Amino acid sequence: MLYLVSDASRPVSFSAAGNLTNDDQFLHPKRTQDSYELISVIKGVLHIQSGTQSYHLAPGQFVLLFPGECHFGTQPSEGELSFYWTHFYLRSEDAAIYDEQQTAAFIYDPPCYILPETGTFSANSQVNLLFVQLLNLSKRLGHFSAMQCSYAQSTLLLELTNECFFRHHMMQQDQEIPLGIVNLMEWLQLNYDTSLSVSSIAEKFGYHPSYLSAVFKRYSGYTITEYLNRQRMQAAKKFLTTMPQLPLAEISGLVGISDEKYFMRLFKRYEGVTPTLYRETFSRGEKNRI
Repeated sequence: MLYLVSDASRPVSFSAAGNLTNDDQFLHPKRTQDSYELISVIKGVLHIQSGTQSYHLAPGQFVLLFPGECHFGTQPSEGELSFYWTHFYLRSEDAAIYDEQQTAAFIYDPPCYILPETGTFSANSQVNLLFVQLLNLSKRLGHFSAMQCSYAQSTLLLELTNECFFRHHMMQQDQEIPLGIVNLMEWLQLNYDTSLSVSSIAEKFGYHPSYLSAVFKRYSGYTITEYLNRQRMQAAKKFLTTMPQLPLAEISGLVGISDEKYFMRLFKRYEGVTPTLYRETFSRGEKNRI
């Protein structure tokens, strides 16, 4: 695995972004470009090769294509295909390519973008939501639009760094987190859509509620309820942006909250806006239909 490492003390230079959709038999054109390109697949499977590396990217997977390297489709897609894409530039003196061992030993001062050539996002990834925000900003006109896009692009790349490098490597290296807490965090990520209480969770995992709450807060930084609510809000944001016709009451139920009004209050507390305003703001994006 190769990693692109670059100074993050300044924003990258945004070029373009979009959402490509195709009903069937899409074959990526052959080309060589002077910018980096990040592709995140939403639906279907994208078959693409860059240099000597072939990728078959399913939903939730991504690839980073390097400038000066020819890339092309290796076989047509089957059925509907949809993916986000964005082009950006880095200062050549700031960027370097390292293998996994070199990257793990790297000293990250100043802060860096650390971008793997390919990978899979977690179930609660923020990256595609930031893609939607970037697409929305890229349609704006005005004096500050280019600067806003560059900062939004940089935020997206920093989130990718956090999710696919720091979180993965640091959790692997941190031997102090009890396995039971790690298992509980993963379980909550998968079961946020059910009705849960601290007492029922503690009983399931064989702990006293007060003890479990204290240990969970010590290692995660959140109470169990707050951690669970954050998982629910992440899921709600995905439903709001990907299913624009879905009623709020139904979304509330899908994320494990039976009271729609409570869901709306909770969403505004965590996200700073109502679910309706969030949907209106982030559900619009630039699409390339091919």
